[in-house]
Amino acid sequence: MEKPFVPPEFEVPEPIKTDDFILRKLTTKDLEQDYEAVMSSKVSLRQIFQKDDDWPADDMTLEANYEDLEYHEEEFDQRKSFTYTMLNVDESSCIGCVYIYPWRGKVYDSQVYYWVIDSEKAKGLDEKVGSFLRDWIEQVWPIENPVFPGRDMDWEEWEAFKEKNRKESD
Repeated sequence: MEKPFVPPEFEVPEPIKTDDFILRKLTTKDLEQDYEAVMSSKVSLRQIFQKDDDWPADDMTLEANYEDLEYHEEEFDQRKSFTYTMLNVDESSCIGCVYIYPWRGKVYDSQVYYWVIDSEKAKGLDEKVGSFLRDWIEQVWPIENPVFPGRDMDWEEWEAFKEKNRKESD
């Protein structure tokens, strides 16, 4: 049986409130706010999960976004991965997302991705979120060695690392 990503007794934190933003579990109820945030920053988001990704497509529909949110909500409920919506402090709009995924290879035990909408990134929120996440994960989560692909190492290094890890696992 595969080891669970987090121990069964771990209480997954949410909501998390800071002076700059609120994190809470991403659900399908966040559809319209999430869609607006994603589409407002779609070009810069294409560098969040891999270099020159095609997500989100220029013509991504609300229905396609709903399917993404449904998947993330189910994964969170099953404790397989954890996706948080990031809201402004008055919770009136989505300003980003945080994704905490398992990594079953050597060296790292998790992958962390996050994005902030372009208008908030311009105000320095991206750096604040990154700093917060590193401290929060270290202090709260049962994660020993997270990696922030595209941030800790560039995409070429990450792809080379994944390939080396895959070959060592074969």
